[in-house]
Amino acid sequence: MANTQDNTKLITTIGIAVAAYLLIVKPVLEKLGITKTAEEKAKEKSDTGNILDAENNIKSKGVTLTKSKAEWDQIADTIYNDLRYSAVDDDKDDAGYQLARLQNDADAIYLVKTFGKRQEYFFGLPIGSEMGLISFVNSNLSQDKINLINDNYKRKNMMFKL
Repeated sequence: MANTQDNTKLITTIGIAVAAYLLIVKPVLEKLGITKTAEEKAKEKSDTGNILDAENNIKSKGVTLTKSKAEWDQIADTIYNDLRYSAVDDDKDDAGYQLARLQNDADAIYLVKTFGKRQEYFFGLPIGSEMGLISFVNSNLSQDKINLINDNYKRKNMMFKL
């Protein structure tokens, strides 16, 4: 392929487009939470491994769910519905009540897994990237409320903390 003026223009245009994406578009998408940063991807992978380790540890101790999986699925949905609209129409008290229903670490692990990753909204528009239960709760509840819930878990001899 001969190096013609058209080829040079094409290569230059592609180079500028790639540079613009890497230097401008990608950082903006990461700031808006549309795409995940490398740190978020690494944390997500680490969290998944930690959940699996904790789940295996709990199973080896014979700790089982205190409610059916369907009930925990409903509780996860209720927590999400209570907190998904960033500060507008939130029911933080009910979310705290739902979180206090955990009786042991098996309940906590299953709730974290069934909650998965969910999107938060501000006036109907998605904000940030999807979050797991712990991040979702920490971004929506006050530290005082989180401390109360964690004290509840401590009284139940749970290792799980928000």
